[in-house]
Amino acid sequence: MIKLAESSGTVIYDSGNKLYITKKPAQWTSTFLFVTGLLAFLFIANGVLQLFLFKNPHGAIPFAAILLTALGVTFIAVFWSVLRYRKKINNLPFDELKQICVIDFTTNNLLDSEETILCSLNDVILDRKMQLGSSSPALILKWNKNKLLLVKGSPFSGGVSAVEGALISKGINS
Repeated sequence: MIKLAESSGTVIYDSGNKLYITKKPAQWTSTFLFVTGLLAFLFIANGVLQLFLFKNPHGAIPFAAILLTALGVTFIAVFWSVLRYRKKINNLPFDELKQICVIDFTTNNLLDSEETILCSLNDVILDRKMQLGSSSPALILKWNKNKLLLVKGSPFSGGVSAVEGALISKGINS
């Protein structure tokens, strides 16, 4: 099993005649890490700024500086704990990931996670779909009047380009 592509929590594994499209758990971590890292930086920077701008004539450290720095350190601690959790999730083996679908080139069929036939690959079209509230599109497979969400794109975790490129290179119609 070879990892072919990964983006926004979706991973494609190649086994020669089949592509296994899987989803990692905890996709929220990319956005969460960005926000907590940004908040930690802002609180610590403002805490240090308070030290230099508002000097107490008696030599005491301003309470605002202590409070802002403590909040920044708290966000750093949360950031590191989520980062450790994310590293654990990223090391999950193939058999522990949730399957979205299987593309079988031997039978030329799209299969669901239980490997029952959904449709012929000739009817499948790979398409991008805009997401409300995100600057990154979602990647879906469409056939007849059905569709299957492959990647819910996130600008913080790679968008959809890697998975889309891997599927197009394997001959999926776009």
